Amino acid sequence: MAFNLKRFSSIVELICYDYYYITWMMMMSMKYSIIPIGYVEKSGSNVSLIIKDSYWAATTHLDLFSHIIILWWIDGRDNPSDRQTVLVFPPRNKGTDQSGVFACRSPARPNPIGHTIAKVEGIVVTKNQIIVDHMDAESGSPIIDIKPYLPSSDRVEDAKVAPWFVDLIPRYY
Repeated sequence: MAFNLKRFSSIVELICYDYYYITWMMMMSMKYSIIPIGYVEKSGSNVSLIIKDSYWAATTHLDLFSHIIILWWIDGRDNPSDRQTVLVFPPRNKGTDQSGVFACRSPARPNPIGHTIAKVEGIVVTKNQIIVDHMDAESGSPIIDIKPYLPSSDRVEDAKVAPWFVDLIPRYY
C-alpha cells in the first residue's frame, strides 16, 4: 500500500500524523519488566505468601489490615496461545456464549495477571510469611504486588454483573 500525501491538507497535519504514528508504533513495541516480590506456598488448605528478603520491609504495618489484594502471575498460562486468546467460554459456566477475556475471569489473557482478595490470617516475621485464608493461585506462582484492601475505595455498591455470573454464584447477589 502506497503512502498517500494527498490526504493531508497541510505540512503541519502531516508532521502531527507522523509524530503520533511514530509514538504509537513505539508504544506497541515497548516491553515492561515485572519483578516478583515472592511466591505462593500451598500445603493442603494452608496458603502462605513468602516474600523475598529485599521486599519484606514493604510489609510494615500490613498487620493493621484484615484483608489484602494480591496480584500474582498466572505462570501456568503464560504461553503464546493463552496470550493471544481474546474470546473464551467463561470459566465454570460452559453453557453461556463466549465472552471477551476482559469481561470474565479467564486465566487466558494477554497479560496473565491474577488477583485475589484474601483475609490475612497471620504474619510470621521470621519466615517472611503472610498467611491468608485462600488463594486461587497454584503453589509456586509468583506474587507481583500486594495492596491493602480498603472498603471505602475497593468496594462498589450496586455493581452490575453479567446474568450468567449471578446464576453461577448466587450467594453474592
